[in-house]
Formats: sequence, structure tokens, C-alpha cells
Amino acid sequence: MAVKRTLKTEARISSAPRYDLSELQVHAKELFGVRAEVLVGAMYGVAGAQFTVSEVKQRVEQFMKAKVD
Repeated sequence: MAVKRTLKTEARISSAPRYDLSELQVHAKELFGVRAEVLVGAMYGVAGAQFTVSEVKQRVEQFMKAKVD
């Protein structure tokens, strides 16, 4: 299912500050409630050098909900 983005959503996404992954790892517990190792696993294979807090939070939540075989 595709997500329809509005102009407000685009503006909010583009204006959010971006951080290096290493900087987010240092504050993983405070920002996302997980250890730095979990953050590394959630962001494994993701292209890019800088991310917003909301982008990373969404990926961490998806990672934590993933079923393990």
C-alpha cells in the first residue's frame, strides 16, 4: 500500500535535522529505548550517511516487530 505524501509532510521531512548514525548510536537508549547494537541491526543495509530521528525510530520499531525464524 503506497503512502500518499502531502506538501506539509514533505516540508516536515526535509526540515528535520539529520544526524550521523554514529551520533545516534551514542544516544540510542535515550532516543529509541534500545541498545546501540539493536540500532546497528535495524539500520543494517540502509543506504545513506545521515538520518532523522523519526526515520531511525521507524526502522527500529519495524526491526523489533520482525518475526524470527
